[in-house]
Amino acid sequence: MLSDCNYDKVKLIHHLSKMISFIDRHAVSDAEKDGHPLCAEEYKELRADLEKHVGKLSLAVKGLSKEDKF
Repeated sequence: MLSDCNYDKVKLIHHLSKMISFIDRHAVSDAEKDGHPLCAEEYKELRADLEKHVGKLSLAVKGLSKEDKF
């Protein structure tokens, strides 16, 4: 059975990935189109931070699955 903590990791990966996708598809281009370069830069920095956290969570899930603790 999937523990609450492991479920939370998977759910966070899912939601953070959706946010990354939104930034890629809409946020940066909308900011650039509207002439808001500082907003575009903020979205790019946010995307990088989200990617870092998704990576850490993914490594945790992979590590736990190798140990049969997932």
